[in-house]
Amino acid sequence: MFSLCCNLSKGQPYFDSGEVYPDGNTQKEGLNLFTSDDLLEMTLAFDMKEFLKTKNQSKYHDATLIVKTFAGDSVTEPIELKARGKMRCDYCSFPPIMIKLKEKNSIPGGIQDRGNFKLVTHCNRSPKNEDYVLKEYLVYRLLNLVTPYSFKTRLVRIHYVDIHEAKKSYTTYGFLIENLDQLAERNNAVVIDNPNLAQSHMNSEDMARTSLFNYMIGNTDWSVASQHNIKVLKSVNVLSDKGIPVSYDFDFSGFVNTSYAAPCGKIPIKNVTERYYQGMCLSDEDINPVLEEFEDLKGRFISTIGNFEYLSAGSRKQLESYINSFYKGFKNQNVLISDLNRTCKSY
Repeated sequence: MFSLCCNLSKGQPYFDSGEVYPDGNTQKEGLNLFTSDDLLEMTLAFDMKEFLKTKNQSKYHDATLIVKTFAGDSVTEPIELKARGKMRCDYCSFPPIMIKLKEKNSIPGGIQDRGNFKLVTHCNRSPKNEDYVLKEYLVYRLLNLVTPYSFKTRLVRIHYVDIHEAKKSYTTYGFLIENLDQLAERNNAVVIDNPNLAQSHMNSEDMARTSLFNYMIGNTDWSVASQHNIKVLKSVNVLSDKGIPVSYDFDFSGFVNTSYAAPCGKIPIKNVTERYYQGMCLSDEDINPVLEEFEDLKGRFISTIGNFEYLSAGSRKQLESYINSFYKGFKNQNVLISDLNRTCKSY
């Protein structure tokens, strides 16, 4: 059983003076959550019974976050957390979490990231549901290869500690997602919140990348028009009125293939593993360079999946096969483009 030992009473992190860790963090800088792809060990201690009882109320709960450093010490912070995600709050026994860090960090050498962060969690406690989390984390990793306009994530092994009933504590995988402000700042961009946007208001190449990536992973659970699982940025470096779409939330994709995923009722496919292109109709001049980018990325996609040690060899083989099935269309790009044009949206 996991023990909090002295971490909660000390409440202070200790770094070896001047030591540089594998992710580049030092004592002076403190701990940055998204500067490394290494697995992060963390503990969330809170009243789990009350949290689950009120998961549909969007209520924050006091909690303690403990993050293990590479030196074997820990960073401890008081935080607040709440359940998020309406569908999964209704369907899952354990919902995704929003972690709220205080605006100012008063702990020397503590966590430097501030604000709210999404934590993607298991839906139910089973190996299958843990695999869903790992597969969705992989989708974000693949998207990071396509475009910098994508959320950084950090795989975590979480020790959930019930502060009232220690026997109910357990450990499983999850992943953190950087917040939108971090993403925008990293790309020197601003967030556009406008309910009257369409794909035609997006930069054509960025729109093509987003549409083709979602097609590749079998994801139809997105929309620019309703800004469903899409955020929109605008670069401050470019004199343009065009937006940049940013995809997120991929648990309804064919790549992840969760047991609760289903195609949108308006889309004529029977299973999420079937691909259906939802991008806007683009000229050859706009789509061909993006197809070339994806062709060049195939090896990196496959190696990223193949080297992901947290999934079984069988699961990795399945995912590689699914991505390879997308690339079969590249043997005859005219056939592929014809398939995209068959369902593309005209504006």
